[in-house]
Amino acid sequence: MGRALVFAVLMSAAAAPALAQAVMGAAEARRTFFGLDMQGVHEPSGLRWRECIDPRGNTTYWFGETVDQGRLTVRTDGALCFAYASRGYQDTACWRIKPQNGANYRFENADGASGVFVTTSTRRATVCEGPAPPMS
Repeated sequence: MGRALVFAVLMSAAAAPALAQAVMGAAEARRTFFGLDMQGVHEPSGLRWRECIDPRGNTTYWFGETVDQGRLTVRTDGALCFAYASRGYQDTACWRIKPQNGANYRFENADGASGVFVTTSTRRATVCEGPAPPMS
């Protein structure tokens, strides 16, 4: 019994750094997402989306047939928070980011709501287009 307990403690200690790295911190999130153009899929709906974030944090967001302008801020805990013109920049949706499959990411709602956004393509961007073109 004693060996099993020691093994369990050692295994959980070894897993702790991996778990801590699973969610990005604020500095890494800023370096990664400011100046990034992303495309992906919303789960579980399967709808395609695209969000381009310029180096200042201004965004253009395509989801289904909708296009919106927005702003990105990063909380001290590393969550990415998006606010959009269509809602007067009043409502903010915050997401915890987990790196996934190379240069892709998984966005999980930081406030417990369901739905996940997963990137399938990312590229660096210095400017973001306006409302057109939609996702390719």
